[in-house]
Amino acid sequence: MEGNALCHHLGPAAGVTKGWRKWASPGELRNPGSGCTGFSCPHERERSKTEDMELSRVAVALGPTGQLLLFLSFQTLAAQAADTCPEVKVVGLEGSDKLSILRGCPGLPGATGPKGEAGANGPKGERGSPGVVGKAGPAGPKGDRGEKGARGEKGEPGQLQSCATGPRTCKELLTRGHFLSGWHTIYLPDCQPLTVLCDMDTDGGGWTVFQRRSDGSVDFYRDWAAYKRGFGSQLGEFWLGNDHIHALTAQGTNELRVDLVDFEGNHQFAKYRSFQVAGEAEKYKLVLGGFLEGNAGDSLSSHRDQFFSTKDQDNDNHSGNCAEQYHGAWWYNACHSSNLNGRYLRGLHTSYANGVNWRSGRGYNYSYQVSEMKVRLT
Repeated sequence: MEGNALCHHLGPAAGVTKGWRKWASPGELRNPGSGCTGFSCPHERERSKTEDMELSRVAVALGPTGQLLLFLSFQTLAAQAADTCPEVKVVGLEGSDKLSILRGCPGLPGATGPKGEAGANGPKGERGSPGVVGKAGPAGPKGDRGEKGARGEKGEPGQLQSCATGPRTCKELLTRGHFLSGWHTIYLPDCQPLTVLCDMDTDGGGWTVFQRRSDGSVDFYRDWAAYKRGFGSQLGEFWLGNDHIHALTAQGTNELRVDLVDFEGNHQFAKYRSFQVAGEAEKYKLVLGGFLEGNAGDSLSSHRDQFFSTKDQDNDNHSGNCAEQYHGAWWYNACHSSNLNGRYLRGLHTSYANGVNWRSGRGYNYSYQVSEMKVRLT
């Protein structure tokens, strides 16, 4: 059958003969081969009458309940035809009146069928253009410290300047063309490199400075060990260290110069023919030559051949500890005529002989602003 056609073939059980449905539109009914249409044909009127009688008998046989169901079925079909079927068409088979087809409207949609299987994946599309770079996110938390790495291979030996060619003193640097004052590296007799302050300006230059006081930024009231190894800052005050001073002065004859500046800007100095400090085994004894010259006068000769003393090692000739009494460290006798490692008291002071004092200069009650002690190989 074509489309959603309904085959209306009510058999004898329903009491309806094979032929046209009674409720079809008379203008659209056609009996194939009769030459007339609708109920104008005598045989059609007779057939309709027969069908009505048969339907009545069927209704009586069905009883009240059956009649109600039959009525509702006819009403539903009529309503559907009226509501949704703007056109009803009857199709007959030529040459036969045994079968008629009533073409109606499409029926209600059936139930949704099961979901089909997924099709094969399509080909991969072309890669799109890169997007705009986003802003950097917040910094994450600091991670745990990693494990210690393996020890690297031993490097090549460094190129050390030979003791035979390296400078031993500031004077030697000066003869090699180093004319600027400042910190330079020299080599001690045991080939140990040592950074020292070279004064290339004063009295012909070539002086190695081993003591400097200038602003009171460094405490000089220290123990034996501190004076042995040295302390202070290259930017200000320092003591080079008794071991280093011994090594420097053991190379030959060195002259000594002491430079002093008071808080009024006045310069004074004192020079000695020779200067040497013995080793620690001899308690850094002062070996001093004669006084040569200087407007500061001689305030060091009285300390000749004296041992070095500190607050924790008393090597002086006094019944008490001169280092403790005069707050310093020096080659005290009993006790001193100079105390250049004493307290930084900034000029005149009422305390006695415990400042940066030079007796033949400004006396025991004046502490100098600047004090420098330096040696030069002769």
